[in-house]
Amino acid sequence: MENTTFDGQAVSPAYDYRVYDQVWQRVTPGMDPFSADPASAGMTEPSQDTAPAASTIPVAPSAVSAAAPMSRQEVGGEATLPGAEENPCCMGTEAKNSLEVVEGFLQEEMAESRCCQALACRVRNQQAARILRQAAAEKCAAAKELCAAYYLITGERYTPAITVEPQNWENLSQALRSCYHQEVCNGLNYQRAADETLDVCLQKLFTKLGEQSYRRAETVMSLLGKLIC
Repeated sequence: MENTTFDGQAVSPAYDYRVYDQVWQRVTPGMDPFSADPASAGMTEPSQDTAPAASTIPVAPSAVSAAAPMSRQEVGGEATLPGAEENPCCMGTEAKNSLEVVEGFLQEEMAESRCCQALACRVRNQQAARILRQAAAEKCAAAKELCAAYYLITGERYTPAITVEPQNWENLSQALRSCYHQEVCNGLNYQRAADETLDVCLQKLFTKLGEQSYRRAETVMSLLGKLIC
């Protein structure tokens, strides 16, 4: 960069104070940035009278709305939280249409649980007794889940009176044959109920219990094959 000449002397552009003067005049006319006295240069502290009021500072409407917390929904003059509705998305009106189905499955699982437990105490085959005890425990757990579903739908506890009639089979193979047919029928009925209900939560519950029934049926079939073949 070429040097600028003042009175015949070459001066570096870095020391060309006229350029700085022009910049300061544009920013603050009447201020001398190189004065030794800040007061005379016009560099005094601004007074409170000249300070802009906070209320005059413009704020974008979008910023105000973004900073405001999410308010509750006003319904009928009362504040309610989002999602707090009388009819929930699950175990509500649609589930009430399947209430009798839930009751039937509940009674069936409780009766079969007691039946399997009683049969496990009578058989001598240890493997068969273990399978029957496990089936009884799973059926009892299924009954508890169905009880919970009933309470979620109605808000009332279901306490049925279940009576189990004693079953007499000629041998263990006949008993396992009866258990197999009962399990596959339960699996089919659960699958049908899952397809028919419009409640998503009931559909998942019926599907899970139906898969358990089919799995127990396969276990009984495997054991029966070892006993008769």
